[in-house]
Amino acid sequence: MSEPHTDDARSKVPWLVRMHYRMRTVAFAMMFGVIALHVGSDTKSPAFWSQMALLFLVYPHAQYLRTRRLGDPTGGELRNLRTDSVFLGMGVASIGFPLWITFSGLLGTLSNNTANKGWTGVAETLVAFPGGALIGCLLWGFHFTPDTDWPTTLFCIAGLTLYLTALGQVAFTRIQRLRLTREALQVRERELMNVNDALHRNLQEIDALQEQLREQANRDPLTGLYNRRYLDSTLERELSRCKRDGHSLALILIDIDHFKQVNDTYGHQAGDEILLRLSTLLGSMARAGDVACRYGGEEFLLLMPTMPLASAQERAEALRLSFGNLEVPFGDFRLCATLSIGIAAYPGHGTSADELIRHADTALYRAKRLGRNRVEL
Repeated sequence: MSEPHTDDARSKVPWLVRMHYRMRTVAFAMMFGVIALHVGSDTKSPAFWSQMALLFLVYPHAQYLRTRRLGDPTGGELRNLRTDSVFLGMGVASIGFPLWITFSGLLGTLSNNTANKGWTGVAETLVAFPGGALIGCLLWGFHFTPDTDWPTTLFCIAGLTLYLTALGQVAFTRIQRLRLTREALQVRERELMNVNDALHRNLQEIDALQEQLREQANRDPLTGLYNRRYLDSTLERELSRCKRDGHSLALILIDIDHFKQVNDTYGHQAGDEILLRLSTLLGSMARAGDVACRYGGEEFLLLMPTMPLASAQERAEALRLSFGNLEVPFGDFRLCATLSIGIAAYPGHGTSADELIRHADTALYRAKRLGRNRVEL
């Protein structure tokens, strides 16, 4: 089935092939015309003119139809340029190498080959053109008549000028297209960079939000201290590290005395104020490696890695005294409260997180039974 001649079918043919087809058709038709003008009234056989017609009028179309069906039309078209040089060499040999016609044919094909293949094209032309001339001499015999009359000379000058101008226009068009393509690519590159920057900022914001969410998930919303969930994972980790390094670890479990009475008498806002004051005090007394948590309700816990038991007891007493001396303003009132504190330490009171918390809880309730506002081991 023949290929449909549609715009879609033509658009599939590479631009280089279509451009060379137009240039070759016009240039070879001009060469046929200048040969006819040069020969003039000289008697030439029908066979000669049939051969010239095949070379210069039929060949461009046949070559185009063949090339567009190749698997690599562009590569095939670049090879066609050698064939052009051969045929032009045969044409000038057939009429005795007239100077202006030979010069025009050689310069035209040399320019086209150079524009498309560089120095390789120059070398190919300087081989193919004389090779075609040799074939022409074998076909029609060698004769040398370099002179051309004025009409032929002017035709050659005009034709060569038009061809080289057209070739320059093609080069200009290609450069313009390349420039526009480069500018479009630069625009796309800037757009991609902007999108990439925006994406990078979004990722940073997402990372910050995720970090904020993780932090919020580990923090008590009222006091800002760490919550029970964070303590459970941190205590196991810190205890394992202290076991590995041979360090001690202390837990201080804290409960606000008579906290329910404060809520019942002054309201939950008053209770929140006391909780906030205790959390602030814990935060100020904690070391960089300590973990202050709201353990639940009015209970707090201070985890102190590498803290010996005696030092932990001193810290607990200092905390109890400091909080007991606080006056928490609430409206027209000055609220006061005390702390009951239980202490447990590794390794003396247990080797697991559950054991330490259980012993600290036992010590805390002993402090409550013994009258509150005290520290117990």
